[in-house]
Amino acid sequence: MDCLWRLHDWETLSAMLAQSQGQMEPAVSSCLLSAYAALREVNQEAANTHIDKGFQYALAKWWQLPDTGSAPQLALLQVFQQLVELRESGRVLTDVMNQQQRSDQQYSDTKDILETWRLRTPNEWDGLVHWQDVLLWRNHIYNVVIGAFNSMQEIAPHLHQMGYRDKAWSVNKLGHIAYKHGCPDVCITVINNMYGYNAMEVQEAFVKIKEQARAYLALPLDLRAGLNMLNTTNLDYFAAHHQAEIFRLKALFMAEPGMNDLDGASSALSTALCLWRQCPDAWLSWGQLCDARYEADPAGPASQQLLQYAAHCYVQGIKLSTAPLAASGMKARNEEALQASIDLLPRLLHLLSFDDRDGVVGEELARAVEERSLPPWIWFMWIPQLLTSLTRPETHRVKPILKQLAELHPQSIYYSLRTFVLGLREAAQRALQEYSKHRAGLEAAISAALAAAAGDEQSESVRNARAMLAALSPSADTTAFDGGKEVMERLRSQHPVLGSTMEGLLAEVGSKFVPRPLERLLAVVTALLHRCYKLPVANSSAVPDHMRREMAGVCRACFASDTSKLQARNMQPVELREGFLHDLNPESPGFPHTLGELAERLKAWRNRLTTELEAAMPHSLRLEEECRALQDIQLSEVELPGQYLSGHEVTPDTSIYLEAISSNVAIVRRSASSFRRLSLICSDGITRHMLVQTGQNSTQGAADERMMQLLRLLNRLLERSPESRRRLLAWHTPIIVPVWPQVRLFEEEPSYCSYGEAYDINCARFGREPDMPIAHFKKRLAAPDGNYDKDPDGSLRLGAFNEICDKVVSENIFSQYVYKTLPTCNHLWLFKKHFCSQMALSGLLCYMLLLSGRSPSKILFAKDSGRLFQLDLLPLYNDKGMVERIEVVPYRLTRNLATFFTAFGVEVGLLLLGPGVSAVGCC
Repeated sequence: MDCLWRLHDWETLSAMLAQSQGQMEPAVSSCLLSAYAALREVNQEAANTHIDKGFQYALAKWWQLPDTGSAPQLALLQVFQQLVELRESGRVLTDVMNQQQRSDQQYSDTKDILETWRLRTPNEWDGLVHWQDVLLWRNHIYNVVIGAFNSMQEIAPHLHQMGYRDKAWSVNKLGHIAYKHGCPDVCITVINNMYGYNAMEVQEAFVKIKEQARAYLALPLDLRAGLNMLNTTNLDYFAAHHQAEIFRLKALFMAEPGMNDLDGASSALSTALCLWRQCPDAWLSWGQLCDARYEADPAGPASQQLLQYAAHCYVQGIKLSTAPLAASGMKARNEEALQASIDLLPRLLHLLSFDDRDGVVGEELARAVEERSLPPWIWFMWIPQLLTSLTRPETHRVKPILKQLAELHPQSIYYSLRTFVLGLREAAQRALQEYSKHRAGLEAAISAALAAAAGDEQSESVRNARAMLAALSPSADTTAFDGGKEVMERLRSQHPVLGSTMEGLLAEVGSKFVPRPLERLLAVVTALLHRCYKLPVANSSAVPDHMRREMAGVCRACFASDTSKLQARNMQPVELREGFLHDLNPESPGFPHTLGELAERLKAWRNRLTTELEAAMPHSLRLEEECRALQDIQLSEVELPGQYLSGHEVTPDTSIYLEAISSNVAIVRRSASSFRRLSLICSDGITRHMLVQTGQNSTQGAADERMMQLLRLLNRLLERSPESRRRLLAWHTPIIVPVWPQVRLFEEEPSYCSYGEAYDINCARFGREPDMPIAHFKKRLAAPDGNYDKDPDGSLRLGAFNEICDKVVSENIFSQYVYKTLPTCNHLWLFKKHFCSQMALSGLLCYMLLLSGRSPSKILFAKDSGRLFQLDLLPLYNDKGMVERIEVVPYRLTRNLATFFTAFGVEVGLLLLGPGVSAVGCC
């Protein structure tokens, strides 16, 4: 019966409903079918009764759903939409059936309902079946309206066209959704067969042709049929911009590999732009065509000309798609062209960096930047690449872009630019000294050569020396530092008050919220202990020389200059220094002789330092005690750090400003490391929490920022795929803002904890050492000579692993931690669902980029939402610069995770990777 109404077999449906009356289970679906049949027979009373029952059943199911999450409610929300539209359909039928007794001016209710239906559509990522149910029933109502007003063409033409316009729109919309869901054949079938009338408005006829063409482009075997359809279209009915789009579609067909008519495609694109020069899609398509011809023969005689054409077309397309509506001449912005132009920005930067031998790409880009025809917000996401280009030959091309950003959107570039300049300062100074020294040596050589040649400028030695001096140029670091400094000076000259405020803010954050000496010492001791565990030698072997050197360096670094600081903190510095140097200084007679003794000594010091820190340090600090200047600073003009990273346009109305910094500064201890968490109170009423992370080297910080940039781009691809969007698949991309080269702000909610924290809590509960599995593993593999036994088949490792699983680490540690942490079963179900999908995406990312080293302490998850973040996502490269894998397992799925997910969860998690892989691969 559910299929009969879709097939318009109303007689059979009515008969089956009459036969099964009293036998069908009371449910929303049966009420919908009965309401469809009643409205078809124009039985308003019966239809309203069934609709009311449907609402009652739906509300009863609604109250049975959990109060957490939104996924269970989505199906019922779709049912409510169908019930509401059934109620409105009854009003439309009542309105149009009484047309003989009323004048043609009294159909405002019908007009409003039909107009509302255009606005009330499902989400594009909702299921195609739901779209079909909604639009098929609307088409039935449109047919009734068309039949009712068909005889009023001469009396009231505006009423005569009412149903035609809306039905054409709904058919085109359903075809578009079918194409978006990867069903181009369904799109063609719907558009060709569902409308059923000859009359159609010009705008909807153009949309129909466009959707048909796009569907044919997705079917390689039907390219000729699609091109024939466009060639037989009568263009006289369409406006110039419609004709231009049709010629652009012809060019796309001709450029397909199955057609391979590149000259015909270029001619069609030329015709399209002659018809309407403001068509951004045509410019972008022509640029991609020229780019493809350039890539086919990059060393050919016409390669640079093709490259110039491609760059010019790209710039024109970006300019037109991002221009204001008044300047572009369009009634509404073309979102597809806008997204396509933004997607081509990295290609334009790539051509500028690696293919611009003759400078043609740089000239096109410089002309557009000089004319200020490109909006600055399109560069927000690519600021790291622009700063990197300052170290390359194209520095003079990207410097105007950075200056424009510094003038118009200073806070979008300030953090990255400041860290970039500070990171290059020392290297630039050294390079400048070497350059000056070398230049002075060459000038002295020229003077000596002139003296030896009696002032003859044409002598060979003088010419060689002058040639060497002319070829001498500053290093890339010096050029980049000067360029970054020049941009920073432009920013501070244009915004002196804001620059001073932000400089004071970052200076205070980078200097006042760093770990104290005792916290740093604990982190160093823990790192040394893990290094001992990683050494491929037994505990009975002697301490290696490199470990002795590292221990000596730690003793000098931690107790030579930090003693006064420790005294100020009342941490008993004298006893701490004497004990540490006695136990761990290689020059001390009490230094351990074996690696096992050193590991035990480091473990004892780790426990001692942890105890002292827990006793001396509170869980939170007061802002007025730690940094009074930060509490008094005026933040009215300071925006939320990192809000420009998404790459979207930021206007004054949508900007988020900082209002204050919370007076409580939380101390976060994780894996023997300590951080400070600042709470930023923003103008939108939301409090953002930022972790002040220290000890980051510039390479690691830049790698994390680039990884977040990559994940944001991948999330865009997932959002465009209906399958992944419906499943809420997206990588978590927290804000990472550099403060100093070694300090950064990292967005992290208080509910985040590490995966290894569950194991640490379990060990503390049962009084077990967390390092016991590592110690047992090293003991089982140790040989009498101090090295590891040879284990060609892996039997020793497997045996040690099985013993650890049986006696030390059970498979339900993480499950017990989650069960005891979350308050209710509803929260547990929601957490498990989201955490499973996040782990699946994390596994996909590790597999794609060959990421390894996923230890439990590097996996962070939010206990309130299940969102996941991986620390230190750094690919490893071999000598050839290629990414390589050093682990056999492509991603982490441990026994504890598999037990928590259950077999069903593991299977569902792997199935969730399908839409993600297809979305990333197809785009």
